[in-house]
Amino acid sequence: MHLVKVAYARNLAEAELIQGLLRQEHIPSMLKRNGGADVPDFIAAGARDVLVPVSQADRARELLA
Repeated sequence: MHLVKVAYARNLAEAELIQGLLRQEHIPSMLKRNGGADVPDFIAAGARDVLVPVSQADRARELLA
């Protein structure tokens, strides 16, 4: 499955909020920590990209706009 970035979140809480909005519309998503922000001691800190299947990207972007 090919995934594309549809949103950027500044931290885990913001990323999970975006995921929740997508989940309500039955759009699967995955979070990916940005490079340089992967510090195990700070699990909730650091930026995240929100990824969805390419087939759902347009719908996800409309929802998040």
